Amino acid sequence: MKNKYIQSYIYFLAILSISINLFYIFELFSDFFMYEIKNNYKEVIISALALEISWVVIFIWFLFDPFKRKDILLLTTIPMVLANILNNYTLETIPLLLNILFLTLFISLYFIGYYLLRKHEAKVETKLC
Repeated sequence: MKNKYIQSYIYFLAILSISINLFYIFELFSDFFMYEIKNNYKEVIISALALEISWVVIFIWFLFDPFKRKDILLLTTIPMVLANILNNYTLETIPLLLNILFLTLFISLYFIGYYLLRKHEAKVETKLC
Protein backbone atom coordinates (compact mmCIF):
# COMPACT_ATOMS: atom_id res chain seq x y z
CA MET A 1 0.00 0.00 0.00
CA LYS A 2 2.78 2.41 0.90
CA ASN A 3 4.41 1.70 -2.46
CA LYS A 4 1.46 3.39 -4.18
CA TYR A 5 1.93 6.53 -2.09
CA ILE A 6 5.61 6.68 -2.95
CA GLN A 7 4.87 6.08 -6.62
CA SER A 8 2.17 8.79 -6.61
CA TYR A 9 4.56 11.27 -4.99
CA ILE A 10 7.31 10.49 -7.50
CA TYR A 11 4.94 10.79 -10.46
CA PHE A 12 3.62 14.09 -9.12
CA LEU A 13 7.18 15.39 -8.70
CA ALA A 14 8.24 14.30 -12.19
CA ILE A 15 5.10 15.69 -13.85
CA LEU A 16 5.56 18.96 -11.96
CA SER A 17 9.16 19.15 -13.20
CA ILE A 18 8.12 18.32 -16.77
CA SER A 19 5.41 20.99 -16.63
CA ILE A 20 7.81 23.65 -15.41
CA ASN A 21 10.33 22.77 -18.11
CA LEU A 22 7.60 22.79 -20.79
CA PHE A 23 6.60 26.26 -19.63
CA TYR A 24 10.22 27.42 -20.01
CA ILE A 25 10.40 25.80 -23.45
CA PHE A 26 7.27 27.65 -24.55
CA GLU A 27 8.60 30.93 -23.15
CA LEU A 28 12.02 30.52 -24.77
CA PHE A 29 10.53 29.41 -28.05
CA SER A 30 8.32 32.50 -28.21
CA ASP A 31 11.31 34.72 -27.31
CA PHE A 32 13.32 33.17 -30.12
CA PHE A 33 10.93 34.48 -32.78
CA MET A 34 10.81 38.04 -31.52
CA TYR A 35 12.06 40.39 -34.22
CA GLU A 36 14.02 42.76 -32.00
CA ILE A 37 16.28 40.03 -30.58
CA LYS A 38 19.81 39.98 -31.97
CA ASN A 39 21.49 36.83 -33.27
CA ASN A 40 23.94 36.46 -30.37
CA TYR A 41 21.00 36.42 -27.93
CA LYS A 42 19.26 33.84 -30.13
CA GLU A 43 22.30 31.58 -29.73
CA VAL A 44 21.81 31.72 -25.95
CA ILE A 45 18.12 30.91 -26.37
CA ILE A 46 18.96 27.90 -28.54
CA SER A 47 21.28 26.56 -25.83
CA ALA A 48 18.64 27.14 -23.15
CA LEU A 49 16.00 25.43 -25.30
CA ALA A 50 18.27 22.42 -25.78
CA LEU A 51 18.83 22.20 -22.03
CA GLU A 52 15.12 22.45 -21.19
CA ILE A 53 14.14 19.89 -23.83
CA SER A 54 16.84 17.57 -22.50
CA TRP A 55 15.45 17.77 -18.96
CA VAL A 56 11.96 16.98 -20.23
CA VAL A 57 13.30 13.90 -22.03
CA ILE A 58 15.28 12.85 -18.93
CA PHE A 59 12.21 13.13 -16.70
CA ILE A 60 10.05 11.22 -19.16
CA TRP A 61 12.73 8.51 -19.19
CA PHE A 62 12.78 8.65 -15.37
CA LEU A 63 9.01 8.04 -15.24
CA PHE A 64 9.33 4.66 -16.95
CA ASP A 65 11.28 3.20 -14.02
CA PRO A 66 11.66 5.68 -11.14
CA PHE A 67 12.76 3.07 -8.61
CA LYS A 68 15.86 2.19 -10.65
CA ARG A 69 16.57 5.75 -11.81
CA LYS A 70 16.25 7.51 -8.47
CA ASP A 71 19.67 9.15 -8.82
CA ILE A 72 18.20 11.45 -11.47
CA LEU A 73 16.50 13.32 -8.62
CA LEU A 74 19.85 14.16 -7.02
CA LEU A 75 21.47 15.03 -10.35
CA THR A 76 18.64 17.45 -11.08
CA THR A 77 19.41 19.54 -8.02
CA ILE A 78 22.90 20.46 -9.28
CA PRO A 79 21.81 22.55 -12.30
CA MET A 80 18.95 24.01 -10.26
CA VAL A 81 21.36 25.31 -7.63
CA LEU A 82 23.88 26.58 -10.20
CA ALA A 83 21.21 28.34 -12.28
CA ASN A 84 19.73 29.98 -9.21
CA ILE A 85 23.12 31.16 -7.98
CA LEU A 86 23.83 32.76 -11.36
CA ASN A 87 20.32 34.21 -11.57
CA ASN A 88 20.50 35.67 -8.06
CA TYR A 89 23.20 38.12 -9.13
CA THR A 90 20.63 39.97 -11.23
CA LEU A 91 17.84 40.13 -8.64
CA GLU A 92 16.88 42.64 -6.00
CA THR A 93 16.15 41.68 -2.39
CA ILE A 94 12.52 40.46 -2.52
CA PRO A 95 12.86 38.44 -5.76
CA LEU A 96 16.15 37.06 -4.42
CA LEU A 97 14.45 35.80 -1.24
CA LEU A 98 11.55 34.32 -3.22
CA ASN A 99 14.01 32.61 -5.54
CA ILE A 100 15.89 31.11 -2.61
CA LEU A 101 12.59 30.01 -1.03
CA PHE A 102 11.44 28.20 -4.19
CA LEU A 103 14.89 26.68 -4.68
CA THR A 104 14.81 25.32 -1.12
CA LEU A 105 11.29 23.99 -1.66
CA PHE A 106 12.14 22.17 -4.88
CA ILE A 107 15.41 20.75 -3.59
CA SER A 108 13.53 19.49 -0.52
CA LEU A 109 10.93 17.82 -2.76
CA TYR A 110 13.65 16.09 -4.78
CA PHE A 111 15.55 14.91 -1.69
CA ILE A 112 12.33 13.62 -0.11
CA GLY A 113 11.60 11.71 -3.32
CA TYR A 114 15.10 10.27 -3.36
CA TYR A 115 14.82 9.29 0.32
CA LEU A 116 11.46 7.57 -0.27
CA LEU A 117 12.82 5.62 -3.23
CA ARG A 118 15.91 4.56 -1.27
CA LYS A 119 13.76 3.50 1.67
CA HIS A 120 11.53 1.45 -0.62
CA GLU A 121 14.61 -0.13 -2.21
CA ALA A 122 15.96 -1.13 1.20
CA LYS A 123 12.63 -2.76 2.13
CA VAL A 124 12.56 -4.72 -1.10
CA GLU A 125 16.13 -5.93 -0.56
CA THR A 126 15.39 -7.08 3.01
CA LYS A 127 12.32 -8.99 1.82
CA LEU A 128 14.41 -10.76 -0.80
CA CYS A 129 17.02 -11.89 1.74
